[in-house]
Amino acid sequence: MKFKYLVAAAMMGMVVLPSCNNFLDITQENTNPTEAINYQDLSQMYAPVSGVYAVARSKFTQWEIAPIFNIRGDEVTKGGGSDADQHDYLELEHFNYSAIQNFWALNNAWMALYGVVYNTFDNQKLLDNFKPYLKTDKDQALYAQYRGEIVFHRALAYYFIANLWGDAPIIPEDNQMAVVIPKSSQQEIRSSVIDMLKDVLPALPAQQPEHPGAVTKYAAEMLIAKVALQTKDMATVKQMTDDIIANGGFKLVAGAEYSKLFQRDGKLSPESLYEFQYTDFGNASGDNIYGGSWFQSQGPRGGFAPITGWGFGTLEPGFIKFMKDRGEKMRYQVDVLESGKTTPEGDVIPLFNPSYAPYNGDTANYNGKAYNPANQTTPGRTQYGTDNNIRLFRYADVLLMNAEAKLSLGGDAATPLNQVRHRAGLQAIANPTLDDILNERRAELSVEWGNRFDDLVRTDKAKEVLKGFVKGQSEFLPYPTAQVDLNPELAK
Repeated sequence: MKFKYLVAAAMMGMVVLPSCNNFLDITQENTNPTEAINYQDLSQMYAPVSGVYAVARSKFTQWEIAPIFNIRGDEVTKGGGSDADQHDYLELEHFNYSAIQNFWALNNAWMALYGVVYNTFDNQKLLDNFKPYLKTDKDQALYAQYRGEIVFHRALAYYFIANLWGDAPIIPEDNQMAVVIPKSSQQEIRSSVIDMLKDVLPALPAQQPEHPGAVTKYAAEMLIAKVALQTKDMATVKQMTDDIIANGGFKLVAGAEYSKLFQRDGKLSPESLYEFQYTDFGNASGDNIYGGSWFQSQGPRGGFAPITGWGFGTLEPGFIKFMKDRGEKMRYQVDVLESGKTTPEGDVIPLFNPSYAPYNGDTANYNGKAYNPANQTTPGRTQYGTDNNIRLFRYADVLLMNAEAKLSLGGDAATPLNQVRHRAGLQAIANPTLDDILNERRAELSVEWGNRFDDLVRTDKAKEVLKGFVKGQSEFLPYPTAQVDLNPELAK
């Protein structure tokens, strides 16, 4: 087994992979680590699943990955203290891919996503050790559910890999020791993701009362819909989102609840289908499962703890103009954390006037979806975003995908679209166009997991909207040099 991990780590370029007892070394959700595994004790069967959640919340939210997802769209720019501060992100933003093949963040993103894939394989094997001791149909169903939660995260990793790199290796489940693995096409990866999810969908529960916020059938259906949206399989988009809307029990929050949607008080809201969960256990110090640098990297420069950070991922002036021209007020407050202003919660955000483009001395603003007010931070905690979750899938996205599918297939696209607009305080649109829906997605899903860039690429609008984008060249990131050196198949 150790030999396998050495080979796998070499292929991924120093991915830290788990040992056979990996989940024992990870603080688990609302539990204390155990000292030994008794596979006959089915009360321990959740432990490998908990291990996957712990790795997922760590790997998917590494701070350097957020700009890689979002910076190629037209919502954020690099930010930071100067033009030279992590300059390679600027090259990425301008689609100068030849300059970033050795960029450390690009390699880290690759390692993190494939690290999730390997981790799901290893924890699935640990889960399988319980199989000989499953005695009842209830035991079998619980095993199948737990396996489904693990596989969901593998599918999620491949979803992002396909979006970012297009063609990439699919790790063979029966030969994970392989070092040189040929690329599969983007379409093959996406088909594999759909197959994985449909395989486990019947086993996933509609609700997770014992583990609130854990993966449900509706989170899996949403991921299927998002893959189908990329491939223009609108019938599947409609099928999955129709079921979520009709049976999932989700709803858009409004008013004061909406203003706190991305803050600590909005954790696991009624419109959350899945989010990466963190906690400080309500204590001023000590154990802290924290989203860390994901929040800090996007926090205001020059602020006072806990409202302070590095100032990366500042909002593009064009996005600010877009929001103001639409008359956005409620959603502007959620999306935008203005520098030089005091927030409604009473936090003073220092004025930030970067000397570099695209600001050149004009005011820069921050991503409001990374902001957690000081009055929602546990007294004694000083880090930006402590005790807050990072949102992944939201019901608003379900409604907008449903609207687009119905527009494509011929149906009532106005109703789901206008639910989102109504929540934002905007007037209804009687006969929406694709541009109406895409603009709504831009305003609603800003700076969330690369949705904007993906939307522009799949609708063939990127070449018109994004400066420097060249169709057929700019869609996919370059393979990190370190990975090409380890797996020459990537160069083919």
